[in-house]
Amino acid sequence: MNKLLTTLFVFFLSLASMAQNPVNRLGIKENLEFNKMDYKLSWSAKPNENYLIQEYLPKGENFESFNQMLTIHLFITDINAEGAVNQKVNELIARRKTDPICNYQVTKSPDGKEYLVDFLLSESKDSMLTVVEFNLYRYKQIEIPKRGKALFVYAYSKRGYGNDITAFFKALDNDRISYLKEMISTNIPNVTIENK
Repeated sequence: MNKLLTTLFVFFLSLASMAQNPVNRLGIKENLEFNKMDYKLSWSAKPNENYLIQEYLPKGENFESFNQMLTIHLFITDINAEGAVNQKVNELIARRKTDPICNYQVTKSPDGKEYLVDFLLSESKDSMLTVVEFNLYRYKQIEIPKRGKALFVYAYSKRGYGNDITAFFKALDNDRISYLKEMISTNIPNVTIENK
């Protein structure tokens, strides 16, 4: 039993260490800007050899109650953007059965190589909304030196909580188009996978 507790303790210590010292495996800047706000690399993971993720938060925010976050998902695969978007849409259609707020829109770039998916999610407790989340995902297939094709997903998330949800929806009504324009005009950073 003591050995199990020791193993769990070491595991949770390593998780805490990762949160405090995220590893930049994508060779991307550790500070990003979106919609005139600065975001700092705050968490990273490598769930497997072909999937890497990095999350960026504004100064002073944390994962338990963040208001805004940027996330980069990198899938080393030859699946194209359209195939990945179809998977996401199917996931959102399934979620609609249990999440009445869930809604989405897909926008395709004129050249057909990139897609934007913006969608709403929510969580409730005792029939009351507790969290609503607006997400904007940009999908693009890229080429990585020495690794080949990969799917790059650049994601922006914005949340509203409890009593602020009504104000969140009003602001989103005004701001959604500017978020879309910002995401479209954002330069996709060059990825250089670091073996860390």
